[in-house]
Amino acid sequence: MPTRTITATALARNFSDLLNQVRYKGLTLDVRRGNELIARVTPPANIAGFPIDQIDALLSAAPALSDVEIGEFLRDIHEATGGLATEDSVWGS
Repeated sequence: MPTRTITATALARNFSDLLNQVRYKGLTLDVRRGNELIARVTPPANIAGFPIDQIDALLSAAPALSDVEIGEFLRDIHEATGGLATEDSVWGS
């Protein structure tokens, strides 16, 4: 990952462009005020998990549930949600 040292003034004047370089080029910025390093702007670490924009493809490729499995799944949902608050909740939401 490349690192570039810039002044705080340069960061302020070119903030949007520099953030794009951090995001899309993986650039790390060391921000200095005078001779003092005051900040480092880096891209975020990779986030574990499944990309949400691919969820439709994942679910489409999954095997279908049988009628028995669907019934069991619905029963599980009703059992799990049976104790939840209803519309007459004291919270009014």
